[in-house]
Amino acid sequence: MKFLKNILAFVIPLSAMLITFTLYLFAQNTVNQYKKKISDDYSIVVITNTPLIKEKINELANIKVSKIVTLKKEKIIDDIKSNLSETSITLLKQKLPNFYKIHLDEFPTTSELKNIKDELYKNKNIRKVEIFSKNHNQVYLLLLLINEISLVLFIVILIFSVLILAKQIQIWFYEHQEKISILQLHGASILYSSSAIIRYAIFSAFIAFFLVAGLFTFLVNNLILIFPQELSNIVDVEISISSELFKLFFLSLGISILTIFGVLIKYKIKND
Repeated sequence: MKFLKNILAFVIPLSAMLITFTLYLFAQNTVNQYKKKISDDYSIVVITNTPLIKEKINELANIKVSKIVTLKKEKIIDDIKSNLSETSITLLKQKLPNFYKIHLDEFPTTSELKNIKDELYKNKNIRKVEIFSKNHNQVYLLLLLINEISLVLFIVILIFSVLILAKQIQIWFYEHQEKISILQLHGASILYSSSAIIRYAIFSAFIAFFLVAGLFTFLVNNLILIFPQELSNIVDVEISISSELFKLFFLSLGISILTIFGVLIKYKIKND
């Protein structure tokens, strides 16, 4: 019973930290997928006096240009010709400037958008650049807010979890103090003397990983439980189970080992 109590005292805070990390992974993945989607949909409209030489625009503000689409004048005229005479339509065809949509490979930041606009205006042939910055800022700031909240929550839980884990390891050291002292008197190293505590922590780390890994796998295969159906119409949430499980395993084992050795060093300094 005591063994089970000791293990649970380590597994519970570690599992809580790993669950928070999985929530962060879900949030980060959703944000990245949504950023990719609006990056595909987002475009910069450029109006030029003469036809644009598309081959000369490969990058803007160090962001690769994925494609430049020419907006047909005929389509623009068709939308308004019902209110125009034939003479006006003929004149409009002659005077109407050239319209283009520039699509980028990545979703630009607000500062990058400003740089893109300045860079495009260096071309004297370009009459007008519309970056739709107001709509862009609203969406981009919302994405940043979601990402930052999930990251801050994870960091806060991580700090509290490490403190609780360190406290539990200190308790284990106190419980095994007599055994550790005897082994050290016989010349054993502090690492060997505390091997039972290290095994406790690593065993607990594996249990926490398997528990959270099972929960994570279940949620990935049943995303509707955490994401509303309407979200799938906006963005496809695609999560690589093997990649994310590796992150969980590395975090679980890594935090446990770092906490053990942190307490171990403190214990050694105190008792030398």
